[in-house]
Amino acid sequence: MSKLRYHQAFTNLTTLALLHLYSYMDMSSRFIPIKKRNELLIKFLKKQITLQGNAIIKKDIKVLIAQARKGNNIEKKLGELHKVNCQYGEKFTDADHLFILLTYLYEEHGFESALDNPDSERVPGIIYTNSELIDTCFSEENALSRPLPISIIMNEPSQLIDIINGHGGMFIAEHLSTSIDNQCATILLHKIPTPEN
Repeated sequence: MSKLRYHQAFTNLTTLALLHLYSYMDMSSRFIPIKKRNELLIKFLKKQITLQGNAIIKKDIKVLIAQARKGNNIEKKLGELHKVNCQYGEKFTDADHLFILLTYLYEEHGFESALDNPDSERVPGIIYTNSELIDTCFSEENALSRPLPISIIMNEPSQLIDIINGHGGMFIAEHLSTSIDNQCATILLHKIPTPEN
């Protein structure tokens, strides 16, 4: 799964770097030469090295900065890398996208996830599903064939639903039910239909 994390971090970096550059260029009334563009991108990339989420791509960022300092057109390089990363991302399965979502929920919002174990009690704030549900909801090609139920014990499950729906990934969440006894909410993860589906 480290390839997924690398891809995610690198796609995020190239997107943000190009948005940063193009926003600056849009606000400027003058033409900005490659040298100045490289300076802007170097400044942006230096800040990105220190971010914890970019630890997996730190060496790549340093290489980009070195290339920019040599006068190479780093904007063009970022565009090429972004295109390659997007093409790579198109090969991800639905199971890969689920991993990306669960990683995001943990790293950005502190929601751990675990497989349900009938021999142990559920812990509040942890997202649960079980192997049987995963097997019945995903095809052999790791495509989500029907909505995947997940469970969590929390007072306001709508908060988790809002986070998932605001993530911008390939899933949307729907609140199915909440148990009155233990406040365990069941949430369905639906795959967002793509234009070709």
